[in-house]
Amino acid sequence: MRKKRCIFLTLIIVALTIAVPIMAVMRNKKSAVAEIEMQHIIIWQIDGFEGGRGSRAQYLQNMAQKCFGDEKIYVSVTTLTADAARENLSRGETPDLLSYPAGFYGAEKYINSRAFFYKTWCRGGYCLLTLEANCDFSDVKAENTVVNRGKDNLSAVNAALCGVYGAAVEEPTNAYLKLIGGKYKYLLGTQRDVFRLKARSVGFAVKPLTQFNDLFQNISVITSDSKKYESCTRYINYLLSSGDAGSLGLMDGGGKLCAEELNVFQGLAFDFVINGLCGKDYLTNLNEAAKIGDINKIKSLLK
Repeated sequence: MRKKRCIFLTLIIVALTIAVPIMAVMRNKKSAVAEIEMQHIIIWQIDGFEGGRGSRAQYLQNMAQKCFGDEKIYVSVTTLTADAARENLSRGETPDLLSYPAGFYGAEKYINSRAFFYKTWCRGGYCLLTLEANCDFSDVKAENTVVNRGKDNLSAVNAALCGVYGAAVEEPTNAYLKLIGGKYKYLLGTQRDVFRLKARSVGFAVKPLTQFNDLFQNISVITSDSKKYESCTRYINYLLSSGDAGSLGLMDGGGKLCAEELNVFQGLAFDFVINGLCGKDYLTNLNEAAKIGDINKIKSLLK
């Protein structure tokens, strides 16, 4: 009896000696597989200017689904204001990818520029609009023009450079309504106002402005994780090569893939642009120059 018990205990010890290492290896393999399956890419979308139509955050989400398909890569897109993004960054919270408008500041030291600093994936444009369908825009002046203030874009700089410094400035919807209501003959707006008028089914004329543009949406890699970095750069390349910015009522980074309503915006060259990150002090100086209509200083700063 004692002999059988010893044999039995010996068999148990041998079994455990073999099983425990095998279980450990299997557990490690399962952990490695789980890690691959749970790759999570976080994108922050900052809307610094009005789009044409639709949500840029949703568009980026849809493009991620097309890019990665059934792969075990989960992408989440969060829309933030510029101030909220800067606050998060200052607290050490960072995304893997950052989509932001030209002129955004505060992210410079966080960008992983191993392959590139940023890429422009879509853009808009400034324009003059009027309800007179056959207008030649020869009588545009500050007194008969209202300026769409926009969001974080530099509409005041554009107003100064295109000769309507001192024009009334209104929030986007109010500016549009005052044009519709007949208070002003012209609206200095963006591609978004083209779609507003289009939706109203009224006749109108559009004149693109080429003196200045800062309506660029850029994207940069933030993560330093090597596996995520590879996925992020792959996503950006897909966004640039297979994207359809026209579905957003915008142009791609090169000014093409335009919505039909914006054909007049395609292929334009601009005298001055802000198409990347800027310092806070620089933007303050530029805004102050625009506020007093100092065109020479504006041009000097934009060179």
